[in-house]
Amino acid sequence: MRRASTLDDLDRSILEELNTDARSSHREIAHRLRVSPTTVSARVGRMEEQGVIRGYIPVLDDEQLGWDLWAAIGIRISKGRLREVEERLARDPRAYAIYDVTGENDALLIGRFRDRRDLDRFVKHALQDPHVERSNTQVVLNRVKEDRRVPVSRRPADGASDA
Repeated sequence: MRRASTLDDLDRSILEELNTDARSSHREIAHRLRVSPTTVSARVGRMEEQGVIRGYIPVLDDEQLGWDLWAAIGIRISKGRLREVEERLARDPRAYAIYDVTGENDALLIGRFRDRRDLDRFVKHALQDPHVERSNTQVVLNRVKEDRRVPVSRRPADGASDA
C-alpha cells in the first residue's frame, strides 16, 4: 500500500500552481510564491522522484476529437480472474479507467466511445471473454463535473463536508 508523501505548505503551493497551469516555468512559479527558482526546481524534482508528480499532459477536449459517448460499465468477473480480465480490458484505448469495486460488480470500467455502435462492439467483445460473467452498462448523459486535478490543500473546499 502506498503511503501519502510528506508535503509542506510550499510543496502544496507549488502543486496548486502546477494544477492551474502545468506549463508555467519554475521561474514564474517562484516569482508568484516569492521563493527562488532553484527552490522550485528542487522541490518539483523531488516530487517527481517520489511519484507525487507522475507526469504532465495537456487536457484535451474529447468531444472535439470524436469521443462523444461515455459509459460506466459494471463487470462481474469469475473468481480468481479479476486482475487478468482487468489487464486485458485496460489494453483497449477506449477504457479510460478501471477500478476494483465492492457490491454487485467486481470491476467498474469508465469508457469513452465514438458512438453507440462503438460502445456496442466494446461491450459485446468484453462479454466474449470466458471470465466475464455479466456486465451492466450505464450511458453518461451529461458530465456535470470532471476534473483530473488532485486537491492539494489540507482544508476541505467551501461547502465540502468533513464526513
